[in-house]
Amino acid sequence: MDLNRDITYRGYLLNDAAIETNLSGGGGTNTGIIGCVVDTVDLSDVDVIQFMEKRSQQDGMEAGVPYLGTLRIRMSGTLYNLNRSALYDDLMSLRAAMSPVLAYRESPLDYGYLPLYFSLPTLRNDANEYPTGYADLRILAMPRSFQTTIQRDAMGGDDNDSLAVPWQATFIAKDPTIQGAEYQSYSLSTSSPVTGNFINRGYYICPLNMLIATGNTAGTITVSAGDSLFRITVPSSTGNRTIRFKGEDKILTIEEDSVEVPRMDLLTFLGDTTWPLISTGTTAYSVTFASATHTTGSLMWFYERYA
Repeated sequence: MDLNRDITYRGYLLNDAAIETNLSGGGGTNTGIIGCVVDTVDLSDVDVIQFMEKRSQQDGMEAGVPYLGTLRIRMSGTLYNLNRSALYDDLMSLRAAMSPVLAYRESPLDYGYLPLYFSLPTLRNDANEYPTGYADLRILAMPRSFQTTIQRDAMGGDDNDSLAVPWQATFIAKDPTIQGAEYQSYSLSTSSPVTGNFINRGYYICPLNMLIATGNTAGTITVSAGDSLFRITVPSSTGNRTIRFKGEDKILTIEEDSVEVPRMDLLTFLGDTTWPLISTGTTAYSVTFASATHTTGSLMWFYERYA
C-alpha cells in the first residue's frame, strides 16, 4: 500500500492523503490537525496450504500442489482532532468501521469480507494500462481486532486541547490476493460465436464469472476461456432465464421467476480442465451458443489479481 494515497474501509478514510490541508496553526483553541493516517502496514502474513508427508526410508518430504490460505493484514495509525470531545467521537466512528459484526451486516452475502481500497504508483501509465500513474486496488478483508491504548500523559490536558491517539488493527482476508478496484467486463451480446481477448494487467491468475440472459429454448453454451473448456446445457422452459457461472464460488445457478437455484448438473468440463483461470497478459476466448439464445446484458467479467 502507498501511504501517500488514500486508504478506505467501509467508507472510513483510514489514511487521508490530504490530511495536511486540515492543519490549522497558531497553537490556540481549536487549532491542530484533523483526520486519520496509517503509519505502518504489513501484508506478508499469508498461509501456504500444501499436503506434505515424510518420504519412506529416505530424507525429504513428499509434497502436493501449494495453495494460498488466509491473509492477515496488520496496520497501525494515528487519529487526530482539535479537541477531546471531537477525538473521542471520531474514535467511536473508527471502532464502528472496524467492527466485524457491522461489516457482516453491511453485506451478509460477503460474510463481512468487504473492500479495503488503496493505490500503488506505477510506471505503466500509458492509455491502455494506468494512465493516472496509479493502480487502484482492493483486498476483501474483515477486521479481526482493533486496539487503542489510552494513556493519561498522552491524553491529558484541557478539553479544548488538540489530541492524537495511536491505533492498531488486524484484518483477515479469506481470498489472499490483491485485486483491481474495478472489474474488467466483456460483452456477450454479439452474434455467436462470441470471440475476443481477455486482458489481465495483473500478475496473478483470475477466476472468471459469467452472466447469460437466455430465453426459453433448449441448447448448449460451449466456452473456451483461460485454461478451461466447458459446456453449459440449457434445458427448455416456459420463460426467460438468467444463467450465472460463478467462478469465484465455483457454482452454476439458473434464475427463473426471481428464484435462483444451483444447477451443477448442467455444467460439464471437457478434457482435463476445471474452473477457468485467466492468466496475466492477453488470452483468447470463445463462447458458442447452439440453439440456446443470449440477449443484451450477457457478459463475462473478472477482477484482475496481483500476487
